[in-house]
Parts: sequence; structure tokens; C-alpha cells
Amino acid sequence: MKPTHANIQIQDATNQGINVHIDWIHIYAPCEHVPTGTLVYFDDKSVDHLVPTAAAANQKVLKDGGDEAHIRSKEINGRTGMASMIEIQCCPPKVLQNHNLFGHGDLQSYVYQILNLAAARLGIKVRPEDLMSWQRGDVSLTEIHLTANFGRPAGMSVPIIQAIDDNTESRKRKPLPSWIILDKGKKRRSTFGALTIYDKMLEMLSHREWRKPGPYQTKLLAEANRGIRAEIKIFSQGLKHYDLGYVNRWGDVDIPTLYFEYLDKYNLCHAVQRLLTDDELVCLTRSERNTYTLWLKGVDIKDQCSRTTAWKITKAILKKTGIDVSGKRRPEKLPDIDLRDIFTPKNVLPVPSWAFGTRCFVAPRGYGISNVPVDQGGSSTP
Repeated sequence: MKPTHANIQIQDATNQGINVHIDWIHIYAPCEHVPTGTLVYFDDKSVDHLVPTAAAANQKVLKDGGDEAHIRSKEINGRTGMASMIEIQCCPPKVLQNHNLFGHGDLQSYVYQILNLAAARLGIKVRPEDLMSWQRGDVSLTEIHLTANFGRPAGMSVPIIQAIDDNTESRKRKPLPSWIILDKGKKRRSTFGALTIYDKMLEMLSHREWRKPGPYQTKLLAEANRGIRAEIKIFSQGLKHYDLGYVNRWGDVDIPTLYFEYLDKYNLCHAVQRLLTDDELVCLTRSERNTYTLWLKGVDIKDQCSRTTAWKITKAILKKTGIDVSGKRRPEKLPDIDLRDIFTPKNVLPVPSWAFGTRCFVAPRGYGISNVPVDQGGSSTP
């Protein structure tokens, strides 16, 4: 059965309150307006004037102190010169908070706020029917990033990323020791989705504005230093697969469930594994033990048997022992860390309590307000 948004509605109460936040959106919304940016014209010889067909994208700061949004006028009427759609790409937390260390998961709230800010900044008088469309969530979504920060022992981000790199055979990029991108696309960038694992504090420090931090930035850097970040990017075909190509289809979606369903596809938790004990080896059949032994010696399971047999044996060993023999990285006798304890819902870092009531966290507002968890152990508001 094809998964739809109806399959990922809130069913498991343990997922509610987990802080998976929205980090990027690419939307197309109905909005009749005079085109922004430089117009592109088509020389139509059947008429005596140049016909506007498109407009170049422009960057606008939608909120003072916030990040820029990329905005483009779309579907320009050649007769009237008016655009009927607006395209926006942005990171909502950066636009609203000037950082994206944390945020919230209410898509409707973010989209409605961003569209209103864009209209105000560009001087667009929004038609009532367009405003109603925004309120209903009749807005096309072609890309969304869902992000969570996971607690980890100090200094372990780079070793974790190296282990994931060692365990992943192909379709990966590692621009930095603290940054890896996993992409399921076979020949080019996947149209379904991708995963980026990185050290958020190091990423923040790579930008000039974080090198001489003020009081709030110091707090944010300290918070970033607590974890490792996993960012799921869902592209157009992935959204189509789940029937989530419009904002109004996200109202009943359990975003943490969707996030971890995507995360599980990348098999992160088996990048670091331990050796089986003699007692555990007894539970395996002879063929399973032989496969495991050869795998330990460096012979990949795909080189030992047919694809069907490899799948059956891998599944059997995993079920009996919890060890996945399909990966490239071999087990350790005493591994420093168990990734099953890292990339798990219960280990997601919440929004720190000190951020509430400050400019560092803009809570959901408007339509479909979500429940954002509070870190009761944080320091007081400065």
C-alpha cells in the first residue's frame, strides 16, 4: 500500500512533544501582485510589444535582524503584466529568529507567517481570496527539511560521522570531517530525499557572525555543543510519495514519526556494532555463522551469496543478534558508543527553557499551534 499522510497521523503518544523542527521550505502560493525582481521578456512577433514571461529571483530580509528569503514572482500574465503566484525558498527559523539551532514543527504557522512578512516587505496588498488560500494551507510545497539535534558525549560528533562514512559504501559526500551527506539517488541527486549529519556548533562557528558571540549567541553555541544534528531533506517525489505536496495536508501528520521513518532508511544505528560473543554465535545456524565469520574477515555478504540469500541471512542474523552484516564497517569488541542510544526519539534535545520569551525562539502562532517541549533544566532567561 502506498504511504500517505493518513498513515503517519498521530498514533503513538510517545512521539508527541519530540522537538523535530522545520528547517527549510520551498513553497508556491497564490498571490496576485506586480512582479518583483527583474522581469524577463519574450519577444512575441504577433503583438507590438514585449511580453513579460518571468521574473528573476530576489533576496529579501523579511524581518529585521533575520535571514534572507529567496522570492520569485511566477505565472506572469503577458497581457496584464501581473503575477498570480509567488515562490519562496527560505529557512523559517533563520528568517524569524536569525538562527536555526531549534525551531518548531508547525508548517502552517511558518508558511502563513513567511507569506505575510513577504507581502508586507514587498508592499503587496493581498487579495482576500489569496489570504483565505494561505489560511487554508492551499499552498504547494516542493521541498521541506526536518531537523533534530541529538544528545551525544562531548567530542564524539566527528567519530560518529566517520563511523557512518566507513559503513556507507556509496551515494555519499563528506565535504568536512564533521559533515556527511547521504543520498539515495543512483546516478544524480535523489528527487526523493537526502540526509545530512553534522556538528551544528562547528557549522555555526564557520560563519563570521558567530566568531565574536554576544550573550544570546554564547548560549546558542553552548546548546549546539550538546549534540549532533540530523537533517532530513524531503524533495518533490518524496512529498508526492506521501501525498504531502500541499501545506494543508500536514495538519494531522505526526512529524516526529515521519522524520524517524525517513531516518531509519539510512541504517545509522548499525554504523557502530560490537562483536558477538561465543554464546550468541550458538543461536545462529551453520550457514549464518559462516556468513558472519567471513564478513568479519572482510568479505561483504553481497560477495558471498546471491542477493535473495544475502537478504534472508542478513535478516535472520539481525533478528537473532541485533547485528547488521550488510554494512561496510566491521564490529568492535568494546565500541566507545552505541548509536542506538543516539539516534532515538528519547534522545532528541528539546528547545531550552531559557529561549522562551526571548528573540531566540519564535513559537507557533495562528493555525494548528503545536506543542513545543520545554527543557526544564535550562538556565533562567537572561
